[in-house]
Amino acid sequence: MHKEEKEYLYWLHNVPGVGDGKMRRLIDFLGSAQAVYFATDKQLMSVLSRAETDKMRAFGKEWKVKEAYEKMTALGMKLVCEKETEYPSRLRAVNGAPYLLYYKGQLPEEKTVAVAIIGARECSEYGRYVAKAFASRLAEEGVNVISGMARGIDGIGQEAALTAGGKTFAVLGCGADICYPAANRKLYEEIVKNGGILSPYPPGTSPQKTLFPYRNKIVAGLSDAVLVVEARQKSGTWITVDMALEQGKDVYAVPGRVTDRLSDGCNLLIKQGAGMAISPDDLLKELSVLTARTVLLHQDKEEKGVLRFLDLYPLSIDEILERAQSEDENITLSGLMFELIQLCMQGKAKEVSSNYFVKTG
Repeated sequence: MHKEEKEYLYWLHNVPGVGDGKMRRLIDFLGSAQAVYFATDKQLMSVLSRAETDKMRAFGKEWKVKEAYEKMTALGMKLVCEKETEYPSRLRAVNGAPYLLYYKGQLPEEKTVAVAIIGARECSEYGRYVAKAFASRLAEEGVNVISGMARGIDGIGQEAALTAGGKTFAVLGCGADICYPAANRKLYEEIVKNGGILSPYPPGTSPQKTLFPYRNKIVAGLSDAVLVVEARQKSGTWITVDMALEQGKDVYAVPGRVTDRLSDGCNLLIKQGAGMAISPDDLLKELSVLTARTVLLHQDKEEKGVLRFLDLYPLSIDEILERAQSEDENITLSGLMFELIQLCMQGKAKEVSSNYFVKTG
């Protein structure tokens, strides 16, 4: 995508009242963000109301397209659109994924296993110890640790991953240029160097309570599995868990004492069917992670047919077809769909969202 189009995307995403849904409709209708900027009132009103159109016009007169974009990049910020190949494929498969993703540092590697480590902000010493133990061991094996850089379990796990020489990625409920909480400034800076800070919100967006559930959805979306270290029965951690389950992700929980209120949530999750995480090595086995420094999920060399073109992270039907046709250009979309249906019936594959498939391991 050309830099000029990204400049207009950045403008459009900052227009008051224009969320992802209206952005998609405007761009689909007019072809590009730049075309939206130069559209007539009549064209805009095919998607927007009169009041929304007037508001966009007024905002456009004040917004300096090139200057604003350059100011953003001067902060070390980048943006990626869901239409670009760099956009995380795990996240693209999630219903309601952000149209634009802002980040500092890097984006998560596509073929590296990623685990979200989440839990209570006011954690116990037991929770602190367990978060460090799991995050360190996973990071040593090359697993990316995903979390929200919050106080407590989230930040502790991410700090431990960095100390172990691994990579971690933080999704914020504010602009990626804002360190929240402020007390985690050192952690924020280290994550930029050895991972990435991500946000669906434009730079300058202040942290607000209403923004964090969507942040949690992205944390789950970027992960192959979610590990809950410590959580009360009623807490924000459950939002991430619910969203992970909706996305078809595996959820694991660290058990705790039945008398400990901070372990109530984990114990309940296990009772309801979540995987029990007794040790980091047990979790690594569950994830089928290799012990090599660069982590890849096991690939069966004897796989036949379409199955060998699937992966343990979601791929769209177009991506699978492209992989298959790279070996046999005669493969058709209808033939591919037939084989995918057979694999799903056999339990060897799963459709995690509309036209996105994964290998079941």
